Amino acid sequence: MKPGPVAKDPVPEPELVSEFSGQPQEGKAREGGEADPGRAVRHRARQAKVRSVLDGTFVLDKGIRKYWSLILYVFLLGFLLITNNYLSERVLRESSEIKKELKELRYRQISAKAEWMRLSRQSSVARMLDSTGVKESVVPPFKVASPEPEGRKWWQKK
Repeated sequence: MKPGPVAKDPVPEPELVSEFSGQPQEGKAREGGEADPGRAVRHRARQAKVRSVLDGTFVLDKGIRKYWSLILYVFLLGFLLITNNYLSERVLRESSEIKKELKELRYRQISAKAEWMRLSRQSSVARMLDSTGVKESVVPPFKVASPEPEGRKWWQKK
């Protein structure tokens, strides 16, 4: 079976396209309808490479087998990098949540301390104890001192 005629490329060759308009130049014409035989070979080789990548047979080639350990090493490093990035982002999210919780707990501690200070004032305690019958002392507190003997100093023994 004889191959059919080679279809001509609808896009003109770069040397035939005008630099400014993108249209073919009239002065230069294509050389007689002969197709570049190397072009078809390159095209088939490119298709074969793409097909081997898509179906996975490129892994069995000798050239790839030689670098299999390097490919595995690069894959492992990439995997570790992605895992490390994921874990660090998770730690950052947890850290920001803990900071928010800490800020909320500080506000609650400050308000609880202020409430405790308000309730522990003498006037508030007296007001709360009025209903129980306990009255506030009107006698100011005083210090009870025991007299020390006159003759003895602290450095003297008994």
